[in-house]
Amino acid sequence: MCKKGNEVDKDLHSLQLKNFMGLLVPHQRQIHAFILYLVVNRADADDILQETLVEMWNKFNEYKDGTNFVAWGLTIAKFKVLQFIQKSKNYRFHFDPQLLELLEHEAIRKNGVHTHNERVEILKECVSKLQTKEKVMLDLRYEKNLTFEGISRQFGVSVPAIYKALGRTHARLAQCIKLTLEQRGVA
Repeated sequence: MCKKGNEVDKDLHSLQLKNFMGLLVPHQRQIHAFILYLVVNRADADDILQETLVEMWNKFNEYKDGTNFVAWGLTIAKFKVLQFIQKSKNYRFHFDPQLLELLEHEAIRKNGVHTHNERVEILKECVSKLQTKEKVMLDLRYEKNLTFEGISRQFGVSVPAIYKALGRTHARLAQCIKLTLEQRGVA
């Protein structure tokens, strides 16, 4: 007995879903780790992951079987992170596009070998090496959720000065993380 069109569509959809989930399940944590690395806040990262997964499913027919699924997913995640940053009025951290590309390529190259705990430990080590003023600024911005205006009032300097200071601090942290990974033979 031949299957009717509706049944064939359901079977095809079921097969596509099974293929998608078979590729996604072993790699979802890597995609989430990449997003979390970029936005830091777990709740925001979780939201962006959900948007990324929906987009991946919607575009799954564009995925070429046998190619790097993680790389494909990270590319979609990168654009979702950029959309989040552009939409979010409270999110003031700005990524240099070249830095974002480098992070994406490194994540693809490494294929997510770092656990969340490893990254947190390296970040803690690098933060401990910062000057007290830099640590206070990071604490005010990311732990106390102060705006750049609020931090500028705390330090008695202009908002652009805070942007620049935090930008330098982020650059120092990125350099420290890179060097630490290189020393550990991971980078």
